[in-house]
Amino acid sequence: MAELNSDPATIRSLYELNRECSADIPERGSFYTLDEFVDQRVNTVSYDPQGVVIALDDTEWVGMAATSDWSRNGYVFNEMTGVKSSHRCRGIAVAMKVLGIAFADECQVTKVRTFHHPLNASAIGLNRKLGYADADFSHP
Repeated sequence: MAELNSDPATIRSLYELNRECSADIPERGSFYTLDEFVDQRVNTVSYDPQGVVIALDDTEWVGMAATSDWSRNGYVFNEMTGVKSSHRCRGIAVAMKVLGIAFADECQVTKVRTFHHPLNASAIGLNRKLGYADADFSHP
């Protein structure tokens, strides 16, 4: 995203791609409106366009990995990784997520956090493949 204009049309493209990819998350429910997305995901202190990777097939947006900057808390957070169904099983998600993990270096932290729905087998498999470990947040 840092290499693209952050104009309303580009933000709308990010929103549309995120909405399409999020539809596959089990029990996702309704997605944000565009205004809610901008308020809660873009116009926040943790949003950094350097942490948002867009996969393109020519000019078509086909995948995204959004990693936010929580370095003030000692980590970055991979909020969403998704690929359009027409472009899956090509290694795109792995490549984008690796770039998202590299964003931690830019933020000078060594921790990357993420979460996934417990029924989202593809997200769980991808996270484990990349070395994410389950954490128990019930203990301080």
